Amino acid sequence: MRLLPNKLVFALLVGILAFTNCSYSYPNDERPKRGSITIGASKRPIAMDTINLNVFKNIFVNVAQSVVPSVVAVIPTKVDSQKTDNLLPNSLRSRKTPEHQRRTQALGSGVIVSSNGYLLTNYHVISGAQEIDISLSDGRIFKASVAGTDSLSDVAVLKIKGKVPSDLPVAFLGDSDKLKPGDWVAAIGNPFSLRSTITQGIISALEREIGEIAMYQNFIQTDAAINPGNSGGALVNIYGEVIGINTLIYSQDGGFMGIGFAIPINMARKVMEDLVYEGRVVRGWIGLSIQELTNETSRALGIQNINGVLVSNVYENQPAAKAGIQRGDIILSIDNQPVKNGNDLRNIVASIKPGSTVAVIILRQGKKINLRLKVTERTPEALKTTDPAKQPDKYGQPRFDGTDTKTGIAVANLNDEIRNQYKIATDLQGVVVTRVDPSLTDARTRLLPGDLIIQIKVQDKRPRQINNVQDFMSVSETLRTGQSVLLLVRRTDTSFYVPFEFHDP
Repeated sequence: MRLLPNKLVFALLVGILAFTNCSYSYPNDERPKRGSITIGASKRPIAMDTINLNVFKNIFVNVAQSVVPSVVAVIPTKVDSQKTDNLLPNSLRSRKTPEHQRRTQALGSGVIVSSNGYLLTNYHVISGAQEIDISLSDGRIFKASVAGTDSLSDVAVLKIKGKVPSDLPVAFLGDSDKLKPGDWVAAIGNPFSLRSTITQGIISALEREIGEIAMYQNFIQTDAAINPGNSGGALVNIYGEVIGINTLIYSQDGGFMGIGFAIPINMARKVMEDLVYEGRVVRGWIGLSIQELTNETSRALGIQNINGVLVSNVYENQPAAKAGIQRGDIILSIDNQPVKNGNDLRNIVASIKPGSTVAVIILRQGKKINLRLKVTERTPEALKTTDPAKQPDKYGQPRFDGTDTKTGIAVANLNDEIRNQYKIATDLQGVVVTRVDPSLTDARTRLLPGDLIIQIKVQDKRPRQINNVQDFMSVSETLRTGQSVLLLVRRTDTSFYVPFEFHDP
């Protein structure tokens, strides 16, 4: 929070006092009789005799004694080979240049999850390491190998090399689906190389998605202190059950700011078991692209108070297309689980076993439709379809002048030269974007030269297919301030929606 200068604070206080030095009363015949109004709830929410202070005093002592031994220090080592003669003058260099190894060590955390010597940690903790040591809280050190990694969930599985000791302290894995905001938790790890550190706090929120990170996300947010070195360590409840793997922090200076994130243990466990038993993570796939329902999008589509995601593209011969899902549909639920946002849909689909047939409820033109969909596996072949979120940095400067429109978007008719420059298929119709007003600050800034606008939907009106500049102008000229507009845009092999609220220039 930004601090205000003292003089300004004083001035504000004086102003507040000046404007609050007044009162208002009911007329005498409307004023209630003193004592006739009950102030506050009549029942204490938590009975005082249910709080046993002696038990409370030792909660985190017991957690530390029980769980700290199963949380290890993970020490990854990166080895870079360099020619030692490279820094010598030519006259001093030998014919056989010896190599010098530069070893760089880091420190993270991990959790022992099996008496067979398996450990859970973060992918980013061990990524690029040629050697990995693990150090237990009792001082024992073991070499470890990588049993499997998954960058999309930031999970890695390690295994102790050689003979596994019979007395490994193994963590108990809880059920992260039962968590609630406000639950007490403790974070255990090695922050700033301070071994076996425990910090306590609460669960601040659940199902967090962090910005534009390209990974499967369903983070637990906590205010238990998490700092560099805690990554891969355990987030545990007051029963000593591991309910998360500490992964991220929100920080403006690299230190603790009261906002940390952990992977739910149910997600981490599923990834771990896939890596151990299958050698890869098996995730469901349905073959479509989606966008969030913004206020502008909802208004343009004429819907209110609807949770779901907008389908922006459906890929041919993929499960969604075979099930009858169409571009412009709103997915409300899948596999009997409500879909609140795009992150929900990604996580739900990923957790469905490939080959399963699940129920899908969509909203199409104001009507709910029930469909059945057979989920397939997310494979490199399936991923060849283009994800609209992975947009190119630029398309290059256009060689064509467009027609300016009220929307702040300059557009041009398609011709052979434009189709060749932007690789637009001959069977596609629309108007190509040549320029976007730099003063715009809404979703229209996503548009790039070469994007093809193929449809426009104005609030309270039916969608209009766009074949040429005249079509686009005939719609844009009728726009009024406050109307929500939805553009359907084609870029290479994918399509997406661009919502905005129109205001007269």
